[in-house]
Amino acid sequence: MREFVLHIDKKGIINKAMLRKIFGSLNEGKYLIRITSVKKRSMNQNAYYWSCVVPMIKDGLIDAGYDESKTDEQAHDIMKHLFLKKQMVSKKDGNVIEIAGSTSKLTSLEFSNYLEEVYKWSSEYLGVYIPPPSKPIPLYNEP
Repeated sequence: MREFVLHIDKKGIINKAMLRKIFGSLNEGKYLIRITSVKKRSMNQNAYYWSCVVPMIKDGLIDAGYDESKTDEQAHDIMKHLFLKKQMVSKKDGNVIEIAGSTSKLTSLEFSNYLEEVYKWSSEYLGVYIPPPSKPIPLYNEP
């Protein structure tokens, strides 16, 4: 199964070349195409992450002896490296470079899954329990 994100703005489809490439590479046959709206993480998720989760991770890292983790941004970078790894493969020689993904590109649901991984790791590895948000965070942005 292949997935891609189709970007549409007021003028129409933004990434037409990718769309043509994907449809042009299909063999004869029948295909199911499912259209789903992709919502970015919510403002509530972002606020909770930066005001609660990241500072607690930073303090937990320092308590565990990782003194270099002095800022929230450094703790955030560690979490991205641990849980949002991506691999870039060279088409020329097959060499692989590992990079950290971006939380800002996650959907609300993906961000919730990311938080679950962070909670589990923090509890098991750092001994830090991160409290849930004071009010439930919706998985999808409300209109």
